Amino acid sequence: VVRIHLEDVYDLGGQFFLWEMAVAIAGERIGIQPFNQPNVEAAKVLARHMIAAYQEEGRLPMQASALESDGITVYGDIKNAGSPGEALNAFLEGAQAGAYIALQAYVTPNAETGNALQALRARLRERTCRATTLGYGPRFLHSTGQLHKGDAGRGLFIQFTSDAAEDADIPDEAGKPDSAMSFNVLKLAQAMGDRQALLDAKRQVIRFHLGRDVVGGLKRLTESIS
Repeated sequence: VVRIHLEDVYDLGGQFFLWEMAVAIAGERIGIQPFNQPNVEAAKVLARHMIAAYQEEGRLPMQASALESDGITVYGDIKNAGSPGEALNAFLEGAQAGAYIALQAYVTPNAETGNALQALRARLRERTCRATTLGYGPRFLHSTGQLHKGDAGRGLFIQFTSDAAEDADIPDEAGKPDSAMSFNVLKLAQAMGDRQALLDAKRQVIRFHLGRDVVGGLKRLTESIS
């Protein structure tokens, strides 16, 4: 039994410190290292490979698309689908027993996009009767990213990417104007790296590139779910 005096905890950093202590103690009791993130690191390594390719060739590694229609490009192992909606429905049919659906949105977060994503998530939950999760990329990689690639492997992963309406260069060196890459390129490299990490872990992944009309594309996909 470990007793922690709450006043001491708050002096050392508050509730977050208490949470870390609880995780560390639980990990010790069940014999694991709770702060290891091997699958998170795998996605980072693959993202760095994408960035290295971009810096060498001036573009990210090309991925063959399954189809392009209605302003949406679909990437994934989908056969006999004539539209993005059909591709999504076919992908859902591949769910195993106990599967969950993870929406990974590498798009600009705002209220309208958030509402469209939540509507899609709710429709997927109602249609499939499966648990659903939603996270904006790349920030979810440091929370649920380890779960996605280190769990029992039953997840269905739906990525969304887009062409950013606004972008900004990343300086090669602080305070200097030279830049070899923008933030939008970095975000797409992270999405592609995580996709490859999921595939390497034998997960099922599909990506919808929504172009500039993110909300419209999400709404069309939501309406297509049968």
